[in-house]
Amino acid sequence: MGKHEEAIKTYDKALEILPKSADLWCRRGFAFIDSNKNEGAITAFDKAIEIKSKFADAWYGKGIVLASMERYEEAIDAYNKAIVIRPKFVLAWNNKGLALADRGKCEEAIEAYNKAIEIDPQYAYAWYFKGNALDQQGRHDEATNAYDEVVRLSDEAVKLNPQYFDAWNLKGIALYKQGKYSEAIQAFDKAIEINPQYAEAWNKKGDALKSLGRTTEADAAFAKAEEFGYKG
Repeated sequence: MGKHEEAIKTYDKALEILPKSADLWCRRGFAFIDSNKNEGAITAFDKAIEIKSKFADAWYGKGIVLASMERYEEAIDAYNKAIVIRPKFVLAWNNKGLALADRGKCEEAIEAYNKAIEIDPQYAYAWYFKGNALDQQGRHDEATNAYDEVVRLSDEAVKLNPQYFDAWNLKGIALYKQGKYSEAIQAFDKAIEINPQYAEAWNKKGDALKSLGRTTEADAAFAKAEEFGYKG
């Protein structure tokens, strides 16, 4: 049994004692997300919301599940409910942007990312997704500025914690988006050095190698990504 399944069983036992605990139902929902069990997650979040209607985390979690099921309008509605309850909920603003972008509403997505950045200017992921939306609109100079900010924030993060492999990976992705493939590979290599089983970093390294025409190395990187469970 994996750790996420163990967590679900733990919450089940706790809920036998405290069946009206909205917090436990919400945590159970996130454990289902980690186990890729969408229907179980929605049921758990709905139960949490039934007990405590103004529960921002539960609405946020429900939004994540709905977006993963490509039910984007419902996801946006869930994120909006989370934001009404907690107006400075950075993750909800950011994920609302992602759902809007998936619906092709890039301008509205940028507005959501900007709100996330206004609340937390250090939130590198909002800068990155803003860059993607700007790129899709053909606003390449503005996108480059956003990606530059991602690189700067990632550099700051790894100075504070050199073992922060997610920051190295995000830096690599931003560099890749700017066509700086060799620099991107260096960042991905750093992420992989810290976490050798980091499937996403292996996959992104493969993309960068492929862009440089280094096909054999790219194929080896893609194979590593698949070995460690990457699902594109």
